[in-house]
Amino acid sequence: MECPRCKGRMFAEKFYDFVRSFDAWKCTCCGELLDSTILANRARSSDTHLG
Repeated sequence: MECPRCKGRMFAEKFYDFVRSFDAWKCTCCGELLDSTILANRARSSDTHLG
């Protein structure tokens, strides 16, 4: 997968917090982190700022 921020290579990684674990993509160059929650929030945010 290609990073949307820097076009670097992203890899899948499993992250853990106190309650759950989740899978996300992390960029090897800039550290950008993407998971389903982040992508949904960005999509919702871009929809509300159209005008």
